[in-house]
Amino acid sequence: MLTQARLALRLHRFTLLAVAAIVALASLAALIVAARLRASGATAACLAAWPAQASCQEQVNDFRQLNDTWAGPLMGIFGGIAPVGGLLVGVSLVAREIEDHTAALAWSLDPSRTRWLFGRVAPVAVVLLALLAIAAISATELQRAGDPSVDPLLSFYGESSRGLELVAIGFMVFATAVLVGSIVGRVMPALILAAVLGLILTVTAFVAESTWIPSQAVLLDARGGSGSDGALVLDQLLRLPSGELVPTWSVQWDDQDANGNFIGPLAGATLENKVVPGSRHPFVEAVDAAGMAAVSAVLLVLTGVVVRRRRPT
Repeated sequence: MLTQARLALRLHRFTLLAVAAIVALASLAALIVAARLRASGATAACLAAWPAQASCQEQVNDFRQLNDTWAGPLMGIFGGIAPVGGLLVGVSLVAREIEDHTAALAWSLDPSRTRWLFGRVAPVAVVLLALLAIAAISATELQRAGDPSVDPLLSFYGESSRGLELVAIGFMVFATAVLVGSIVGRVMPALILAAVLGLILTVTAFVAESTWIPSQAVLLDARGGSGSDGALVLDQLLRLPSGELVPTWSVQWDDQDANGNFIGPLAGATLENKVVPGSRHPFVEAVDAAGMAAVSAVLLVLTGVVVRRRRPT
């Protein structure tokens, strides 16, 4: 098994090194930007004040410029690293050996195609997961520096570009690429088809999340921005004096006083945010990651079925 692992890593060292280089560069850039954001001197209190306090106006300006110029684009890059890395690493694992006719020789020497497949996929998957974990941690630290008032572990901001969700997305695309490669048996056509299917699966995962996540929502008083820090805001509703909840667009709005209380015909009404609190983020993230991990497991099992049934070429 160790011999198979070394052979698999050697055969795919170029792709793994390329993905490792991308992750290393992005992670290094993220840590440098995070350090510069912290060194700007802008405190959470200064950043929350509007307009910015005169004593820290310059620091806030430097912080926001750095955040907009570097931190934002870097978070977008991290969001793309996971699926691209999974795609590049996974698509050639089986497809290249089928295309080069080396798989048929290996299958003739080893009667267990499942063992052959495991020896190819497992070591590469472990390396990929380690690289994705490094990217996820680096992106989380960048998020922490870019929004010092909110713990990124208790925040929905940028969730698909960091943390467990980034790792889960990358591995799901990896599993998709391995399966498609085993079916198509040629690297370039498999790369195109796996990219399309990986995109469809990722979008489907986001849609599934948006469907069930309202079950985790609560209603919070909107005055003073209650519940907005790290929370996922789903909707804004108006609670009438009768207790009935209605969409804000369905009611003619009246004036509010300085404290945010309605006056006039809607006196006694309150504006409420339907939010998923940041404290629920670990649970939501774990459910999302578990769902994508389950899909990945099914895809890899299907890969085993395809490889066992495939005729040597």
